[in-house]
Amino acid sequence: MLIVNQIDKSFGKKLAIADLSLRLEEGHIFGMLGTNGAGKSTLLRVMTGILKPDQGSVLLDTMPVYENPLAKQEICYLSDEPTFLPNASIAEMGRMQAAYYPSFDSQKLKELCQRFALPMNERITSFSKGTQKRAQICLGLSLNPRVLLCDETFDGLDPVMRDNFKRVLSQETIDRGLITVLAGHNQQEMEDICDSVGFLHEGKLVCSGDLDSLLSDVHRVQLIPAENVTDEQLAAFRPLRLQRQGRLCMMTLRGDRAQLEMELNELKPMFMEFLPLSLEEVFILEMEDRGYAQQ
Repeated sequence: MLIVNQIDKSFGKKLAIADLSLRLEEGHIFGMLGTNGAGKSTLLRVMTGILKPDQGSVLLDTMPVYENPLAKQEICYLSDEPTFLPNASIAEMGRMQAAYYPSFDSQKLKELCQRFALPMNERITSFSKGTQKRAQICLGLSLNPRVLLCDETFDGLDPVMRDNFKRVLSQETIDRGLITVLAGHNQQEMEDICDSVGFLHEGKLVCSGDLDSLLSDVHRVQLIPAENVTDEQLAAFRPLRLQRQGRLCMMTLRGDRAQLEMELNELKPMFMEFLPLSLEEVFILEMEDRGYAQQ
């Protein structure tokens, strides 16, 4: 288990992470979505042990991560901007990794390079941005880490390779009990692959939970209420959004669906329908609820 315990991290007077806690279990993929400047990359660097938290701690099981080589050997961080040794090929980078990571698997690297259509003996810096991302992924997975932290890893991959990476990552997470964290902006990718998701805003984890629970807690309802229903009665539901087009009302509500349905039926609607929301829509609503769209 990877435990993030009440982390604070500042740069000068700017608070980047504020009293943030997480418990991440083996065999699960956690998606971290956030607004620009929310602190996603900073949090990943603290979790990796690159940055020291001002307060709090990061533990892999019972081992502190910061300044702990044994813990760091178990963690792989795929940054948003891959870096490689100058003029190095994938094969050369693999040999270097083997010297520092006992769990490195050269055969696995070869198999991953075949799967991702990568030449192993050409200079990585001659590759396109997307191909460098693929090289980074293959080198990272070949370490056989216990923890994989990915920062905008889908960025730059074409649709075929994105799908390929998602399938490999899901299988690795299940087969090896990998602790996987994906940080980024692409809500659709998160919805496709993650078991649980957290929303980060201004350095704080404003909400988190398993994906199904997050999506089932917010509802879009369209209904035609009885003619005598007033705006005050609709506002009593405290909608996150309320739009009217003639008699038709579109409401976005938070809460238990069965309870909401029972209460809305008291308005004796001529028509009522619950519509699904995507993770992207839920994220936007949560950020709007905290005033982000008005900033």
